Formats: sequence, structure tokens, C-alpha cells
Amino acid sequence: MKKSKLFIVFAIISFLHANTNGQTTDHSNFLNGLVSAYSMEDSAVLTDEFGTNNGTVNGATTVAGNIGSALNFTGSQASMAVIPSSQSLDLDGTETTFMVDIYPTANGQSGKSVIFQKGVGTVGNYIYGVAYTNSNTIRLRNNINGSEKDFTSSTIAPLDTWSRIIGVWKSGQPRIIRINSATDIEGVVHTGTHGVSPDRDVTIGSYDVSGPATTRSFTGRIDNVMIWNRALTTEEQNTLINDNLGFSDFNVATEPGASVWSTNGSTAYYNAGNVAVGINTVPSGYNMAINGKLITEEVKVQPSGSWPDYVFSKEYRLPSLEDIQKHIAEKGHLPNMPSAEEVEADGVELGEMNKLLLEKIEELTLYIINQEKRIQTLEEKSTP
Repeated sequence: MKKSKLFIVFAIISFLHANTNGQTTDHSNFLNGLVSAYSMEDSAVLTDEFGTNNGTVNGATTVAGNIGSALNFTGSQASMAVIPSSQSLDLDGTETTFMVDIYPTANGQSGKSVIFQKGVGTVGNYIYGVAYTNSNTIRLRNNINGSEKDFTSSTIAPLDTWSRIIGVWKSGQPRIIRINSATDIEGVVHTGTHGVSPDRDVTIGSYDVSGPATTRSFTGRIDNVMIWNRALTTEEQNTLINDNLGFSDFNVATEPGASVWSTNGSTAYYNAGNVAVGINTVPSGYNMAINGKLITEEVKVQPSGSWPDYVFSKEYRLPSLEDIQKHIAEKGHLPNMPSAEEVEADGVELGEMNKLLLEKIEELTLYIINQEKRIQTLEEKSTP
């Protein structure tokens, strides 16, 4: 085997670059202006994968989704997700974008079935949201300058198939509803600022006021609910639709045959984040984690700080053997060395451990030298 040095800094696994030639696509632009993102993977807890607007789920079940899993809603208020009101969900600017994937299994109800909405006031009303009508079209609602503005698509979102819905509003421009590749453009323009509703929750799948909920509940699957406080560009809309992106794609994604790795001559490198092998997380403060064994012929550690040659300096205070014996009796290990419990909990750092071991070897060398001097002295005294 050809000797290969392993520098424990970052690029331990350049082999991952093999057989993956292509261009890396950066989708981090979708994080700009993103308020909340819900991948709808759990039937109990609604996790905001970008922000802190987590919620709860009642009466919905986990089913196969457009991406991963989705939640299936049964068309009543007993089946919905609730996200408590927060300031970030009050979209008080001049732009909004909503995205959601739906798989309706029944026509919309007479009051227009809520896909998701943020309520307003104390009666059956909402300040923004996306709804599924009884003619299977999509209604987008924004509240602009204190007035409800509804825009209903002419394109339908058919039953028993996945449709990606994107609704965009930007002050001074016509609103847009995208249903998969189809585009509906509103015939009027609304200029102003979006209204806020700080006292009502955001709900998914039904309505948060009991009376209207009987005619405003969605039947079918909902996946990938996302809210932005900016208007996504046409190019961004097309990317979300054509590439079927989810939140997990919003950092660095790869096209078919592409790689997140780059090359510099014969060196493969990756600068976009941390690397995990056999595990999906990297502990804080580290660049790489491997859950398993690593084999190599040589490991080179480049430590920082002083090397233990300080043991041989005149200023170094060599502990007495009596002190060493006392420390072992009290602690169960050598001074300045981690305990078995600490190693079991935190592991060992190769560089630091080799430094400590060398320190002990050099101290042991001094003890041997001192002992040799004493032996020589005793031998000289005992010689007639």
C-alpha cells in the first residue's frame, strides 16, 4: 500500500469526490426572507425547520408526501395543525410568498377549504392564506392596507395528484399563482403594506374558529408549507417547481451527476460546511464526524501550544514521587491526565493525549536519572 499521510484538519475523505463530476448548485438564496418552513414529517409535532415557529398536530396522520412524508387531513377541525401567533408570522412588509404542496382527495368545501391561513379578529376571517375552492382552484388572500384582497386561479389543482402551489405578492405588481408549471396573473395591482394580526394563530388543514371550520377544512395531503416575507423571482419559482425542492435543498444541492466537492489539481475540497460519515450530524466545534472505523498508514497531528520539552527546563517543578503516590491514592490516575470517566464521556484528542504521554515519559526519564545518581552515590559510599 502506498503511504498516505492523513492531516486531521478537514479533507480526510476526498474519496467522496470520485465518480461525481458536475456543477454544484447553490440554493441558499431561498433562505433569504424565509420566515418558516414545515416539511410535515411528524403527526404530533410541527417543526419549523428554519425559524422558531413550532406547532402541534391533531387528527392528522403521516403518509407518503411529495418529498419524504406529508400529513393527511380529514376535512374537519378535528384534523389540523396549529402554530401559535408570533411577530415573525405577522407579515408587515410589502412582499410575501407562500408555497405548499397539496394532494386533495375531495373537492374543496363551500367556504373554501383552508390549506393554511392566519386568522384575524374574533370571527371567521383570515388575514393571509391559501385555500382550495369547491371548483378545485386556488384562492390566495393578502390583507393590503387593511383590506382583504382575494385572487382565485383559473387553473385547477386536480384531485388525487400532487400540485405545487406558489402564491406571490409584491406591492405595485400583479399577484401570481403558480400551480405546477401553470401561471395565473391577477388582472389588478395592489399597492401598500401587508396587514398584521398579532392575536390569532396560523393553522394548516382547517380553520381556528369552530363555526367556519365546518365549511373550510381540507381533505387530503399537505406537504412543504413555506412562508417568505419577500417576493420570489420568476426564476426562483421555476426552480422550486422544476427541481421539486424542499427545505433540505436550500443550502448546497447537487444536480444529477454533480458533486458538492470541488477540485484544485488532484486535490478535492469542500468549503460549504461540515462533513459527516455514518451519521447525520457533526458536534459543535468540529468540522467532521465519523461514526465507525478509519484506516490509514500514518496520522499527522499538528498541535498548537507548547510541547512537553518544558519538563527539561530548569524552572520546571518535578513532582515528588510522594506527591504522585498521594494523587494516585486520591484520584485513581496520574496527575494532569484525564480520568477513565472523562475519557468515556468525552473521548481523547490525539494531539493533546500524545503531549500528556510525552510529558509523563520525560518526567519518568528525570526520575530515572535522579535514581541513577542516587545509586551511583550509594555505590561510591559503599566502595572501600
